[in-house]
Amino acid sequence: MSREPSGKRTRLPEKKPQRTEQNPGRNSRENPEGKNRAVFSSSEIILVKKDLSSLWSRKGIRALLVLVPLFLAVIVPIVYFTAISLVPIAPGARVPEGIWALLPEYEGKLAYRQAWMEAFTTLLCPMLFLCVPLLTGAVSAACAFIGEKEEGTLETLMLSSMNARSIFSAKIGCCVMLSVFLSLMAFAAFFLTVTVADVLTGAPFFLRIDWLITLFPLTPVMSLFSVVFISLIITRVHSTGEAMQTLGYLILPIVVVYLVQFTGVFRLHWAVLLVLAAALGAVSVILYNISAQNFQPEKLFVQEAGDSVYES
Repeated sequence: MSREPSGKRTRLPEKKPQRTEQNPGRNSRENPEGKNRAVFSSSEIILVKKDLSSLWSRKGIRALLVLVPLFLAVIVPIVYFTAISLVPIAPGARVPEGIWALLPEYEGKLAYRQAWMEAFTTLLCPMLFLCVPLLTGAVSAACAFIGEKEEGTLETLMLSSMNARSIFSAKIGCCVMLSVFLSLMAFAAFFLTVTVADVLTGAPFFLRIDWLITLFPLTPVMSLFSVVFISLIITRVHSTGEAMQTLGYLILPIVVVYLVQFTGVFRLHWAVLLVLAAALGAVSVILYNISAQNFQPEKLFVQEAGDSVYES
């Protein structure tokens, strides 16, 4: 009787190594690329390329993604520069005190046209530029998510070997990368346009720390937020056009924040922009996780099936 317990004690250690040997095998099947997994798997990269090709092949969407940034980053500054250059200055014309209050470092140092050019590039142009990542991100997400759902290809994609989380991550990454790329191209065109205008008017060079923060932390965060916002409402809208109607909810807060500056309540300094970028980034991550949890076939298509049965 005393030997049986000792035999059991010798068998117990033999089972533990078997369990530890099974874990690496199971992990390798779940993650065939190893522990140091890349940002996108090979299947996700294929889906990203497919979505980029699909978005760019649609003439209407391509025109919208090109013309909107071109209008905001190039056409509007050219029209403004032409207006302040051609409109005659009345004798004794002075810049309003409210504008000087927003530009205290330049008060009394700039001429009439120079002051208006500085006010435009410092106070209004950041608002126009931030509309680019919001609009391009929302438009691309509307096509990548709701457009495919409307066409029925999203349901087919859900039946493939990719899981829902991988599909969601690939589509989010595709739309964010496209939006950031278009925003950077828009800024390059804006940089050339405004630099020429600053030289011709003699205004100070516009690219300062506020603009750098707007370009790097804020622009990618704006793209991510707009894409995640559209993915979050995928179960609430039924068409791409209906999704694009929600763009006003994205643009209105940006317009209000920048226009409130003219009331003298506050000024968007670089520290405020950093806080806004951090806060919006945190909100985007939270919404991303919520949207990823809802991106499941039973949640995406059951509601649509119920609506179709109700209508019939």
